[in-house]
Amino acid sequence: MGKASTIRSIFMAGSATLLLAACTQGEEIESPGSSGSGTPPGGGGGGGGGGVSMDTCPTGLSQSGTVGGGATQQVVCDIAGTIISDLTLPFKDDDNDGIPVAYRINGRVNIGVDVGFDGTASGAAPATLTIEPGVFVFGESGNDFIVVNRGSKIEAAGTQSRPIIFTSRADLDSAPTDDRTNSIGEWGGLVILGLAPINDCATGTLNTASCNNIIEGVTAPEASYGGGDAADDSGTLRYVQVRFAGFPLAAGDELNGISFGGVGTGTEVDFVQVHNNSDDGIEMFGGTVNLRHIVLTGNDDDSLDTDQGWNGNLQFLIVSQTDGRGDNGFEMSSAGLGTSDDTDPTIANFTIVGSTRDRLSPGNAIRLNSGHRGTFLNGVVTDVDACFRWQQSAGNGDTTFDAGVDPTFLSVIFDCDGGLARAAVTGSADPDDDEPDNLTGVPADMVADDAPASAEKMSTITSNFQSGTMEETPMAMPADLTTVDPFFEDTDYLGAFGPDETETNNWASGWTFNLFTDPGCPAGTTNTNTTIAGKNVCELDGVITTDLTLTRNNHYEIAGRVDVGVDVGSTGAPSGAALRIEPGTTLFGNSGADFIVVNRGAQIFSNGTRSNPVIMTSEDDLELEGIVPPPSRLDAIGEWGGLVVLGQAPINDCATGTLGMADCNNIIEGVTAPEASYGGGDAADDSGSIMFTRVMFAGFPLAAGDELNGISFGGAGSGTDVQYVQVHNNSDDGIEMFGGTTNLKYIVLTGNDDDSLDTDQGWNGNVQFLIVAQRSGRGDNGFEMSSAGLGTTADTDPTIANFTIAATTRDRLSPGNGIRLNSGHRGNFINGVITDIDHCFRWQQSAGNGDTTFDSGIDPTFVNSLFDCDAGLARAAITGSSDPDDDEPDNLTAVPAAMLAAGAENTDSVSVSLINGFINDGAINGRTAFTDLNTNVDAFFENTTYIGAVENAMDDWWAEWSCGLEEDDC
Repeated sequence: MGKASTIRSIFMAGSATLLLAACTQGEEIESPGSSGSGTPPGGGGGGGGGGVSMDTCPTGLSQSGTVGGGATQQVVCDIAGTIISDLTLPFKDDDNDGIPVAYRINGRVNIGVDVGFDGTASGAAPATLTIEPGVFVFGESGNDFIVVNRGSKIEAAGTQSRPIIFTSRADLDSAPTDDRTNSIGEWGGLVILGLAPINDCATGTLNTASCNNIIEGVTAPEASYGGGDAADDSGTLRYVQVRFAGFPLAAGDELNGISFGGVGTGTEVDFVQVHNNSDDGIEMFGGTVNLRHIVLTGNDDDSLDTDQGWNGNLQFLIVSQTDGRGDNGFEMSSAGLGTSDDTDPTIANFTIVGSTRDRLSPGNAIRLNSGHRGTFLNGVVTDVDACFRWQQSAGNGDTTFDAGVDPTFLSVIFDCDGGLARAAVTGSADPDDDEPDNLTGVPADMVADDAPASAEKMSTITSNFQSGTMEETPMAMPADLTTVDPFFEDTDYLGAFGPDETETNNWASGWTFNLFTDPGCPAGTTNTNTTIAGKNVCELDGVITTDLTLTRNNHYEIAGRVDVGVDVGSTGAPSGAALRIEPGTTLFGNSGADFIVVNRGAQIFSNGTRSNPVIMTSEDDLELEGIVPPPSRLDAIGEWGGLVVLGQAPINDCATGTLGMADCNNIIEGVTAPEASYGGGDAADDSGSIMFTRVMFAGFPLAAGDELNGISFGGAGSGTDVQYVQVHNNSDDGIEMFGGTTNLKYIVLTGNDDDSLDTDQGWNGNVQFLIVAQRSGRGDNGFEMSSAGLGTTADTDPTIANFTIAATTRDRLSPGNGIRLNSGHRGNFINGVITDIDHCFRWQQSAGNGDTTFDSGIDPTFVNSLFDCDAGLARAAITGSSDPDDDEPDNLTAVPAAMLAAGAENTDSVSVSLINGFINDGAINGRTAFTDLNTNVDAFFENTTYIGAVENAMDDWWAEWSCGLEEDDC
């Protein structure tokens, strides 16, 4: 943005006058570089015409040698001087015209002569530059740039397969193997000027059409912008790349990739990228122009710079900085201060991915200063520095948030290593810091009090900018965006890309440059040089000691025991090791020896999405992908190990240490050589997040009672986020909780061979929305619930609400149960539905406080639950040892009547017929629910008006990401 008052005249205007040239559009073929695969191949260039016919260039343009080399060599046609009549740059290639052509910007090229703020300037000469799809336009130095003057137009309408590319000779001459990562400032840039209002007048009067200013970066003669026509039309930029541009005249007076000065709403800007500009990517100097589908990558100063009263809209924006470069993602200012003509854009569905900077002081994702307002909707902000530089001069110029005057953020995730706000900077160490002493913290209510609120929370944006779980269902969304302005498309996700878009099928694919990367096998994995189901296989093994991201373009083989981190003990600081798994990624093992252990102090982020879940499965299962018809996997179990997540939250069974102390440790079952420990004193321990994840066909027995479950949580804390998780066809338990405080929500447990949910060792978490569906002939208990304690405060004591247990016949010497309660287990069970071919309960005398009577506050409690079991409510006592799993055969008793009578609306006298085996029928929905869960039980819970896990056929929280509920589709 413009900060300096001194302007040096270094450019000379060309004097040539060029006339209209009309040529036929070429055939529809993909242009070099249009697919984002990099600079077109070449090498060499320059020189003479090579015997090419002189009529290769359009009439009025001179031929000046070639650019590029080999198959990509193009004849150069020069554009120079001032264009005062309409000019078309036709697409020519070796298919339709025999001679590929590129167009060189020779010095400053003016499109038209300025018509003035009111269209009556002396000598005015409007003109239109039309550029056909697939055309390359290039410059050779910072002296080469295009200025579209007021009253004139640029019509650059490319297509997705043939974008229009503005770039440098160095780029076109480069070889495909050249590293262009740090190539910047190789030509000038594109300047578009219009007659729309601005709020900073070099001449004229504010708030009148006479308010004019002079665009930065252009001298001799200067170029003016501004006027009174908010709907002014400067043409079209569609499917356009601007690469390797930018040129400094002086500090604060530079050519940007694209500068818009006073450009109006009649101008179309859609599908535009600015890449590796030496100053700002796009800078808005006032005006009203709207932008959509914008990509700003690798720019050296600010990616988006707004100033002088720009009041347009922008939707779908990606900002991606390059490590070692870049200042702010957004730098936003205004000549006004709390006035109606402030810079006040509305920006929706944006993603800012910041980077490390090689600077004396760090940049920020967003810098807000000098009277800038703005409304920011459905965004994701990530940065290694701070999210904000919030200056006191922003908004209305004070340190408080005032709605309607200060910037507003609605449904924005802020995930920045440097925190939300940058601290004050004193002195002058930062060469870009012109207000070093007046920084302040971001007013909390600017972010937190907006409804729906924005928040500092983890982003799950992938390495290629695709939305993750947090971006799809993170918080309440704003009202329909079309009610904000008809310009906007309504969206229900945060960030630039929606959940149905992928790296190869999204609005930015096919026409952008170096936006998406193909990382191959990530560092920390090994390329096996094999494929399964059409995807490359990377091997995951050993111990992961740093952050490792598994990108979804590969499959990942779990080779043996894989440890995430090294155990830090019950009180050690986090190790910093994290396994991050992108949406749509599949991991697999091929034997029970292949499993993952997330050790204490480490984290796992298995964050799928509804449409692209993370899948952990077996090699046998993965190799069947694409086979039609698919073979039945109904009884496939135990084909690999499973997932073990360990933390430092309290447990009530100590192998070492003292009960009730942080040193109480235990050893997780199913893991040996070396053993893996869990437990500690941090109830809020955070082992990461597991969302929209399926674990299938796992489980492995070491010995009776010592098995790998689908997922084992050992001492995991409440900071661990577990939502939308399925365990299917595990050979032992689906999920087992060994102590800790982790909460679970939206859980599907299908076809597991022992217990679906097994709880023990003092687990005191919450669960809401849980489906248990056993497969015929297999499975033991829906819930098996025990505790090392006995009637003490350290008992296993979870609260489980809105659950459905659909148990089946078992092929066993003795039947299973819907719920088996024993050995000191308490628990609160609310709004449940239990159906079973056998008994609803195995109620052992050792449950609760260990006697046969119901004691409120000590024994398990059921509220508003329905029991419909063919063999009755309680399982009778079994004597002898015919049941191999019956370790307490003689102390069974009937469920105490008071245990059910104490809970309102419990019943065992209603028959139900679950729809598809897990969805409520009319009889269930005729029951009264306990509705005040959120305030009367725990803030974790959502209030519901129904019992059971799935209210009706319209309730589809389980759909898309899970499998096996409606048919054998796992």
